[in-house]
Amino acid sequence: MRLAHQFWLSLVLPIAIAIVLYGVFASAHRKQVLRQEATAELRNYATLLQAFVESALQRRDLALVRRRAEHFASAERILGVAAFTQEGEAVFITEGVKREAARLGELAHRAFIEGGDIEETSILGGQSVLLRTVSIQPSSANPPLVALLVRDHHYIEVLERTLNHGLAATGVVLLLVSAIVAGLVGRFTVALPARAILSGAERVASGDLDAAVPEKGAEELSRLAHAFNTMTSSLREARERAEREEMARVNMERRLQQAQALAAAGQVATSLGHEIGSPLNVIQGRARRAADLPGCPEQLRAELETIARQSERITRVVSRLVSLARPSRPPQEESDLRRVIEDVVAFLGPECRKREIETSVLCPRDSGEWARVALDSDRLFQVVFNLCLNAIEAQDGGGELVVRVLPACDGPAGSRAVCFEVEDAGPGVRAEDVRQIFEPFFTTKSTRGGSGLGLAIVQGIIQEAGGSVELASATTGGARFRVTLPTAQPASPQSAGASTAASARTRAPESEDARASEDAPEEVQRDVREGMERDVNEDVKA
Repeated sequence: MRLAHQFWLSLVLPIAIAIVLYGVFASAHRKQVLRQEATAELRNYATLLQAFVESALQRRDLALVRRRAEHFASAERILGVAAFTQEGEAVFITEGVKREAARLGELAHRAFIEGGDIEETSILGGQSVLLRTVSIQPSSANPPLVALLVRDHHYIEVLERTLNHGLAATGVVLLLVSAIVAGLVGRFTVALPARAILSGAERVASGDLDAAVPEKGAEELSRLAHAFNTMTSSLREARERAEREEMARVNMERRLQQAQALAAAGQVATSLGHEIGSPLNVIQGRARRAADLPGCPEQLRAELETIARQSERITRVVSRLVSLARPSRPPQEESDLRRVIEDVVAFLGPECRKREIETSVLCPRDSGEWARVALDSDRLFQVVFNLCLNAIEAQDGGGELVVRVLPACDGPAGSRAVCFEVEDAGPGVRAEDVRQIFEPFFTTKSTRGGSGLGLAIVQGIIQEAGGSVELASATTGGARFRVTLPTAQPASPQSAGASTAASARTRAPESEDARASEDAPEEVQRDVREGMERDVNEDVKA
């Protein structure tokens, strides 16, 4: 049953019950009042009749008695008057009740026996009447009499029925008016607002969060509509926030995929550059030495110079390829380690909740300046993100992700550094894979689309910043990676010189094969020179 119908019944049904009960009690009370009035009126007539009859009998004037009896019989609603002796002889009886003389005589005889007045309702001549006996004691010379008054009682029933019909009609009209008013009130205060709220709820259930309902109707429904509008507004904001977060997540994943692809291209380009560059340097060096040999024909010298120039060109092309594939190193900046960790954990929060992974960040409260590291926030974010993402993907059936920032510790060569750990409760790293986890393209997630570049990128960024990353034993049975980064301090001249030397050593292998003959002993240089001469002579003969 609809709410409006329930509201309508809750208003109309009590009114209907009240009208019915009022009609029943009012009818009973009215009937009692009318009977009491009729009885009182009959008693008054009986008292007057007694006085008139006793007065007439004292005068011994029966004609006067009959006239007065006829006079009483002509009164309103008096049907007849009669009088009987103790022997049952009728002293007088009016025309209206002569046919019922026997029954009236029986009632008079009963009054003589009972010795008192009798008042009762009976049926005479097919209609309801009210009977009243009056004992008359005129004098000792006259015998006692019992007079009877017959009063119409049927009019009370007719009057009661008429009044009941009027009351019923009034009740029906009142009930109809109440029903109409209750229907209108229920429609505008309950039905329409409730229907609007229901329609809005159905729209929200179908995905339409722009649904709004008018805040009208009863106070409770108005407040409910206001709460509904507030709820839909909150849901819209939550959906927009989720869409923004999802968009940011997609953009971040796209950037990470691009970075991984670029790293893969860089690794391949670096390998190709190293493999191609070394033979090219040897070819270039030998071509120039052969061209400088005494007695070398001019035409052959020109050909050798062409070979050397083209070799240099190929070397430059390979160098540019390596430069394009390798991301440019941004200027060294500093960042807040704790803040970056909190950003990464918050960013990965939805994925952790989806996989039922509990996250926690443990960091001393006094982490102030000592928690600032010499690495820009973007690349630090990439490091922490890759480590946390690996930890999440290692726990398909739920688990734990703990990022712990350790107090300031000693770094390489006694420098100040900051350590942080990323620990999970997954299966851990197999012993046979420990030596390969930082190698490019090595992955244990090949069936799930792993590229094998995440930890390689992390190691490259950390080492470029002057830090280190290592696999440590985990208390949870999973994997724990410990990263050490130098704190944000101005670099000293000695450290700058050391870094320059290190970079020089890093670039040295690129030309190692080209300078192999120069760095070798004199005997080896002579052997190489003789071999080159033999090669040139063979080429000339050919």
